[in-house]
Amino acid sequence: MAAVSNSNIIPFFKRVALAFGLLLALVSITKAQEKVSFPSTDGELKSGTPTIINGYLYRPPGPGPFTAVVSIHGCDGAVDEKGEVRPLYGTWGEVLSQKGYIVLLIDSFQPRGHVNLCAMLPVFSRPILPNRETPMDAFGAMNYLRSRSDVRPESIAILGQSYGGMAMLFTIAKGALPKAVSQEKDFRAAIALYPNCPPVAEKDPHWRPRQPMLLLMGEADTATPPGPCKDMVGRAKAEGSPTIEMTFYSNTYHAFDHPNLPLTQMAKRSDGSSPTIGSNPEARADAINRVTQFLAAQVK
Repeated sequence: MAAVSNSNIIPFFKRVALAFGLLLALVSITKAQEKVSFPSTDGELKSGTPTIINGYLYRPPGPGPFTAVVSIHGCDGAVDEKGEVRPLYGTWGEVLSQKGYIVLLIDSFQPRGHVNLCAMLPVFSRPILPNRETPMDAFGAMNYLRSRSDVRPESIAILGQSYGGMAMLFTIAKGALPKAVSQEKDFRAAIALYPNCPPVAEKDPHWRPRQPMLLLMGEADTATPPGPCKDMVGRAKAEGSPTIEMTFYSNTYHAFDHPNLPLTQMAKRSDGSSPTIGSNPEARADAINRVTQFLAAQVK
């Protein structure tokens, strides 16, 4: 049965200590970013010709081998119009590489001619889908990492934020593992930050993950409300899911883990909504602590 934890309140002094410790850590972080490319596993969608995907690699110093994390961006894309990695996604690469992990942030959009798809709703009207192209890119990223001598090939996790969290839920769903990937070569653990759960439940009413998962969301999130995720995880638990750890932060909005984003309104989407997004330093610090502890426990 699934083990589900739910922690909404972080003691004040612990929050302050975590935020201060994170600030000190970030001062010493230097961008160790390398642009790489690798084939997606989407050949079956393209008459046998896979898309060549861009990736942004963050690695610790030293020869390794290291545990690795495949990271999936949100609906705004991994990079902006100037081709620069967005801080919301790049900072996870910087933080986790400082803690000894290789991180590969994949870019599913630009290689297919797109940058930002946030305004385009509903989800399944987008030209790049979270249950088709992006999971195939994630498996391509895993294959690429397994080919590197500085990666422990049996120790690869997956992390996704927002649209990337939704795509990750499709990627790790029971029954979604491609035939070419054995269970021994599957992702070892999964981390979802504020995913959009209703489209996942719509496509897969009996969704449950193949591996242990950590879910982190804000209770005040109006872009991807937490209620449907709580319901979906509850059903997964009832059907015998692997371990799922959950934390929901009070008074916390979408993209709370951004390093420096004041509370603001998203650009109006095609459904007329304009959700609030913005940083919560205390929740962000706690999330980084939980992610690193989860990886240390689950990815041996």
